[in-house]
Amino acid sequence: MELKHLKHCGACGEMVDPSAGPHTHEMKTCKGKCGKLKPADAFGLHQSSTDGRRHVCLECVADSSAAGRVHRAVEKDKQFRDEKEKLKEHHYRWVRRRDQSGPDPVVRWVLLDPQGHEVTKEQALRDIELAENPEPDDYPIY
Repeated sequence: MELKHLKHCGACGEMVDPSAGPHTHEMKTCKGKCGKLKPADAFGLHQSSTDGRRHVCLECVADSSAAGRVHRAVEKDKQFRDEKEKLKEHHYRWVRRRDQSGPDPVVRWVLLDPQGHEVTKEQALRDIELAENPEPDDYPIY
């Protein structure tokens, strides 16, 4: 048995050979928020682990996933509001444009720059960034 293929088992501290099959324990301590001793079935499967199970219980994974979703939604909303405020400060505006008329008109929102030209939100934010932080001139004329 070569040493380079051995892995450390966090539960019992032994060095085990993963090619010999999973090194399992009946009970396992969660390395997540709860830190509780739980049955091995309370941990999700993970092929690179020595015992074939994750080190965080399914309950902690679900809690962190839900918290992560909430955090991402809050961050996305904050970014949206910040971008909207920045566009408004620089006199960009959103307008509705009708693409098709008739009984079921197709309407889309477009962003207009201060001169009234259609631009993408990304282009507008890039232009604002350049206006606020102009790049230094690499080749100044003396």
